[in-house]
Amino acid sequence: MPLWITSRRCVWLALALIVFLFSSRVLPVVYGDEVIYREAGLEQVGGVPPALTINPEHPPLAKYFIGLCWWSPLLAGLGAVVALWFLARRIGLDERLVALSLATDLVFARYSSFATLEVFVVLFSVLAVLVYLQRRPWLSGVLWGLAFASKFNALFPFLGFLGYLLLRDRRSVAPVLVGLSLAFVAAHAVDVANGVFLYHLNYYAWLVSYHSHKNPLTGWTTLFFGAPWYVYYTKFLYNGTEVVTAVSRPGEYLVIEQKLWIAAAPWVGHMAWRAAVFEVIYATLRGGVSLVSLVAASSLLVAFSGWLYWYFIVAVPFIHLFTRRIYVALQIASMALLSVGMPPVFVYLAPLG
Repeated sequence: MPLWITSRRCVWLALALIVFLFSSRVLPVVYGDEVIYREAGLEQVGGVPPALTINPEHPPLAKYFIGLCWWSPLLAGLGAVVALWFLARRIGLDERLVALSLATDLVFARYSSFATLEVFVVLFSVLAVLVYLQRRPWLSGVLWGLAFASKFNALFPFLGFLGYLLLRDRRSVAPVLVGLSLAFVAAHAVDVANGVFLYHLNYYAWLVSYHSHKNPLTGWTTLFFGAPWYVYYTKFLYNGTEVVTAVSRPGEYLVIEQKLWIAAAPWVGHMAWRAAVFEVIYATLRGGVSLVSLVAASSLLVAFSGWLYWYFIVAVPFIHLFTRRIYVALQIASMALLSVGMPPVFVYLAPLG
């Protein structure tokens, strides 16, 4: 490839990364869980087994990164944009458009600026698909294991990936699953060494049970329309400070519950979210079942986890593989409106009862 073409592509990638950094500051959203993740990460880095920290209900890997460096999620977000760039090139898409589309995803970019777990799932899952396409199933399995060791909603894109293997490449099933299992257990090495790995698994079982009782319709509403009509949140008292959170031993730090009514949120997320289901169906009808379409379709099932915006971050990289110029253009227009003061949501707070 001529040097001038390579240089021009590098400029486009650099532009996408700059846009991503700008997007991470556009949406005025406050995220409370990072207080707990930060504390758990510092405990883990200090040698406390993850099962005995303040946040035992989530896997430990992402919290190790957070404990080592507060800005590691932002670095993972930048890495995800680069990884998606190469994945788009590998499957013959316009990598410039795809990377710019992900970079203008306000929820993905914004939550990458917080101490969140999902952004690591995005990075590892995109890399897992990319290295699989480079015919490295063992390494792909290891990367999937790292994704699961960051947060369990890696399950959603993985289901589509596993479905593709069962349909088209059964020889790769064993190395992928073995690599995944070894990497997941290795991330719990401190738990294993201290004999509390099974104790940690009990917390994971509680977490799965908790999410199984949620109403999936609210998640689909969030995916298509930007926000449910109403949601609940709880304020917890953490180290003397009230923070909005959805985790950490419900009831122990309960201060007050409120109902949050959201009238509209058309500028939250990305326009590509709204068309994702139809784009995946169209791509499948036109080109048949493919790895990308299966992973994207299964990723959308994350809507069954509930209405919280950050749940959808694990799905967005594969959604943006089906982006169009019009979606990116509309999203840039939305970002411009937010930048001049257009509110992303209109809310009404009322005490419960």
